[in-house]
Amino acid sequence: MRTPPAPILVLQGAPAELGRRQGAAVRSQIHANLAALLGDYLTGAPAAQRAEIRAWQRRLRTYCFDHWPWLQPEIAGIAEGAGIDSELAELLSFRAWQYEAYHAGACSSFALPGAGGHTLTGGTLDDPRWLYTVAQVQPDRGLRYLSFPLAGTVWANRGMNEAGLALGISSLLCPGVTFDLQRLVPVDLVFRDMLQHCSTVAEVEDRCRRHAFFCNLVAVDRTGAVFSASNYCGAYTAHPAADRRSALTNHPVGAAEAALRARGYRGPEASAYSVERLDQIGAWQAAFAGRATAADAAAFLGAPAGTGLVNNANTAFATIAVPQLDPHTLWIAQQPVTSAAFYAFDIRTGLVRS
Repeated sequence: MRTPPAPILVLQGAPAELGRRQGAAVRSQIHANLAALLGDYLTGAPAAQRAEIRAWQRRLRTYCFDHWPWLQPEIAGIAEGAGIDSELAELLSFRAWQYEAYHAGACSSFALPGAGGHTLTGGTLDDPRWLYTVAQVQPDRGLRYLSFPLAGTVWANRGMNEAGLALGISSLLCPGVTFDLQRLVPVDLVFRDMLQHCSTVAEVEDRCRRHAFFCNLVAVDRTGAVFSASNYCGAYTAHPAADRRSALTNHPVGAAEAALRARGYRGPEASAYSVERLDQIGAWQAAFAGRATAADAAAFLGAPAGTGLVNNANTAFATIAVPQLDPHTLWIAQQPVTSAAFYAFDIRTGLVRS
């Protein structure tokens, strides 16, 4: 039995309309996310902590709405459509539940030269599936794109836009490292800016210079160029990708590891199986470099799920793109991910291609 295609939430219009449409369409899911993610804040957080979080929220709203002013009416639209308080909608998009522990699920991202010399990229989003929707966004300004926001947020993360820019994101888990909470910007909002307003990997790197956020990322544009980086709240390490080959899971590598060791990094979290997954990707890349197709990537990402594997019980989605060959197609498989679960979606419309 084949896993059905992921349901696509198509959002069109000005920012407030994008928000209202999302809020109304996934209202019940948004309410469930609020209960699951902000329940402690709403019902149990001490007064002092609530005051700190509100101050943190005020700083973030100033920063985010100064840099991305269109997000303010969109968040307000979500609140209106879902029938929730606007402050709660902001706290959801700003990741208030991770106020003191900033990280996300364990994901995998890669790029390699594939068949015909075309760069192939793909990976997984590993987090509870029920938190997320799949949105194809057609803003009144900027590029159309397809990504996986947590329901009730203005996020983007793994995804692709109509310029042929494909992004892969993996959380950067750094036990022992402290970060400056007063500088940190939610990575999901930076990725939203990238997908809506960037066309090239050079523009993606520009965002890495501008904003202080945590993540590993792999970006591939329509020319086949690859940009790979570890971003750690105010600094980043660009990893060599001269042969258009890159792979990142959830730990820092190379110069990024050295930089973070100096800041107290104790090594990879064993429970994330980050090193093991990176080794699996490396072995596959070595075997398929120069000849990999989307079907080969689907076979790799859709191999039987298991603990410590790229495809595991927490894999909510897997994606594949070949921007040089087909700049408007993103292959998506939703949980349970199998090699037969991938469907080709048109970035411009959100429709499944035959």
